[in-house]
Amino acid sequence: MSNYEDLRGAAANEEIILDDQGIPSVMVKVPLVYLDELGIGSAHTPHPAFIINDKVVPYIYVSKYINVIKNNRAYSIPNQDPANCITFDRAVEVCYNKGAGWHLMTAAEWGVLHNLITAQGLEPRGNTNNGRHHVKTYEHGVLSPQNPTNVYRTLTGTGGKAWEALGVCDIVGDVHKWVVARLVDGEIQIVPNNNAAIHKTDLGANSKAWKAILQDGSLVAPGTNGTLKFDYTGNPANATSGFHITTTVEHKQTDDGAGYGAKDFGTLTAKSGVTIPDILKALALFPNTDKTGRGFIYFRNNGERLLLRGGSFGYGGPAGEAFGDFLSPRSLSHVSVGLFSAYVDPALYA
Repeated sequence: MSNYEDLRGAAANEEIILDDQGIPSVMVKVPLVYLDELGIGSAHTPHPAFIINDKVVPYIYVSKYINVIKNNRAYSIPNQDPANCITFDRAVEVCYNKGAGWHLMTAAEWGVLHNLITAQGLEPRGNTNNGRHHVKTYEHGVLSPQNPTNVYRTLTGTGGKAWEALGVCDIVGDVHKWVVARLVDGEIQIVPNNNAAIHKTDLGANSKAWKAILQDGSLVAPGTNGTLKFDYTGNPANATSGFHITTTVEHKQTDDGAGYGAKDFGTLTAKSGVTIPDILKALALFPNTDKTGRGFIYFRNNGERLLLRGGSFGYGGPAGEAFGDFLSPRSLSHVSVGLFSAYVDPALYA
């Protein structure tokens, strides 16, 4: 099959990108955008999604569709049952397997999508109530014939234009999507700029690629004094909204049964006296002024917790493009957890 135009949708920014075996994915091209253009700070600085290996790239590609896995590779294809029951490490692997430039969507890439959606006043919906939207119940996708009992995944891209934003389908709901960011004992850790897009970047638990964040936005070794952290404002409790971003963990939970934080992303605050740098807003880990986005944010502050975004088919109102879930270890495998791959031409940052 040499002509893949039958995969293409209507969006002007869509392209068919082939992996190193010539197999296609439908990708959305996102041009370079600057932080001040998104209402983040005043400096005309490229959003970190466009900085790789200290070079500014003119565009990136993100998946149009939640990915499927075929022959140990992740693909963005319509009308498919989304990949699921996939751990974080497996999600990383099936993206790297596609060849240089391919990678699991990074925190920076999700962050630029969120900020573009917010800046444009878009309100994408999705499969948040067992195949339908939880409010506009007349909006529904095609249920996957592979669903087991009480599972309601919908086939990729079948929910219509209301379930699409910037050309990306199902950014809200259907299945959670693994994203490259984590907490370790509450400390926020990322890979600098969009360097997690570099082929075979080590994203293991002990990798030195992970960096923590100071109040001035500089990146430092994990465990450095004064880095930004999620912490409870009192004793941990299940679904407590009593938490904030701070620099010292004062209420570390002892185990998963000790509770978890949960609140609307737009209500997330910092402890008095703590400064939030622009990088957290750029990565959609803190609300940007009055632009709150949609979705809840969740966390635990014991152990390593990898990031899931978007929500799933059973999340209702807490799902959204601002949804962030720092609850689970990298070993999580569930019927409601999948992935988006992304691509940046390695020649752009060589």
